[in-house]
Amino acid sequence: MNFMSEHKQISTLIQQSAENYLDKAGHCGKLLKDFNRAFEKVIIETTIGYYDNNLSLASKALGISRTTLYDKLKLYNID
Repeated sequence: MNFMSEHKQISTLIQQSAENYLDKAGHCGKLLKDFNRAFEKVIIETTIGYYDNNLSLASKALGISRTTLYDKLKLYNID
């Protein structure tokens, strides 16, 4: 799979996640901070799954260090 098709697939997942979140948030929504945290968790989980739990590849794809990824896994209680 080339970069553009991976990017399009990830963009589609992000859009679906955002729509799902907004549906659940109701008409008042939530604070931007809550949205960002919920959205970030979904992006991290999706990316890790996409790379078959290879945290090195996932962190590279996310543009963060493995240490930062480990910190976020702990923050969001992701196993």
